[in-house]
Amino acid sequence: MVNNELELLIDYVRRETGYSRAIEGDEDLLASEILDSFNIVSLAVFAQEKFGIEFEPDELVRDNLARLSNLVALIRRKRAEAAVKT
Repeated sequence: MVNNELELLIDYVRRETGYSRAIEGDEDLLASEILDSFNIVSLAVFAQEKFGIEFEPDELVRDNLARLSNLVALIRRKRAEAAVKT
């Protein structure tokens, strides 16, 4: 899989919302009303649990969460930081 994180996040969004149309990584999921404020928090919790990372409060912002491509970038950055620390 080329982008496993993105595929897992898209699957999660579909399961949680019932959304069946195509979801692009760069699509603003809040503006397109695929996600609402509750779903976005659930998505952040899912990402933390699934990828074994912990977001800082200042990372839980719209810019990082509304677009799955931005969330994937944040996940990868957090995992890389964790790998350096170990």
